[in-house]
Amino acid sequence: MRTGKISETVLKRSVLKQITYRSGTLALGPAAGESFGKLALAVGEKAGEKNHLLAASVSVKGNAERAGKRAFYRLANDMAAAGGRLAGMLVNLYLPVADSEPILKTVMRELAQLSSAYQVDVLGGSTEVLEELSEAVISLSGTGFAPVETDVRSGNLEPGFDLVMTKWAGQTGAAELVMGEERSGLRARFSQDFLDQAASGVREMSCAAEAQAAVLYGTAALCSVGGKGVFGSLWEMAEASGTGIRVDLKKIPIRQETIEICEFFDRNPYLIASDGVLLAGTKNGAGLVEHLTARGVPAAVIGTATGGRDRVIVNGDETRFLVPPAPDQR
Repeated sequence: MRTGKISETVLKRSVLKQITYRSGTLALGPAAGESFGKLALAVGEKAGEKNHLLAASVSVKGNAERAGKRAFYRLANDMAAAGGRLAGMLVNLYLPVADSEPILKTVMRELAQLSSAYQVDVLGGSTEVLEELSEAVISLSGTGFAPVETDVRSGNLEPGFDLVMTKWAGQTGAAELVMGEERSGLRARFSQDFLDQAASGVREMSCAAEAQAAVLYGTAALCSVGGKGVFGSLWEMAEASGTGIRVDLKKIPIRQETIEICEFFDRNPYLIASDGVLLAGTKNGAGLVEHLTARGVPAAVIGTATGGRDRVIVNGDETRFLVPPAPDQR
């Protein structure tokens, strides 16, 4: 396709035709000539049914077959970690010139399937083809709802709170490394079964169910890890809360295949993407772990929130200080 905004013909053929889900709250959906979408926000219809409107945005670049999925789950997980759910989203796509329409169809097909499965309206968006791009960039802006009585956010840590983590560090980041193009030597070092197991990390990218369970338990502080990595998200929780943290590295759950893949690529598994991983701060970490485990969600207490501002990771006799996540991790 030519550079610039896509034509109305391509819009109808490769974008609008893919979107099939429509909820009862969708007042205005995506259409040629429209620059916004509209959701009907019902508040106060019955006592205790008032909602807060949530808003969030994410951007992901990379392989078209997986970038849309990662973007969707990161947006939905951020909403879940706020105690709510994603209801509608704007889709903004920036595509390279080469194979732009096949990429567009691939991304929209994936997003359409996920929006239908999770009952999320596509409100609208835009698509542009840019000469300077070599890979697709997917930017999603979402709105959602959370009950007004639900006060859950990253910045609710208090000194003395236990830090709980679900699932495994770096699993989706390791999967992306395995499925990426820079795989020279992987098959010479690892068996196909090992690589398939490492690549399976992309199947567990949602943390909505455990976030809901944590909210029901009474958890105050939640953070969806996503692209920030475990260390980046721990820093951001502490920074938002104005607390310190002390985490035992050996207690952070991680799979052996993730460790070995990261060693091969010289990557830190605690700094790469951990989509589907949830961090929680609560007064009774052991109780929350039991609550989550009973619902089939693996979880572990990995540390505590502390007074002061020190954010440290302890590994036996060694101690390291956390630093803010890099810009491309946010």
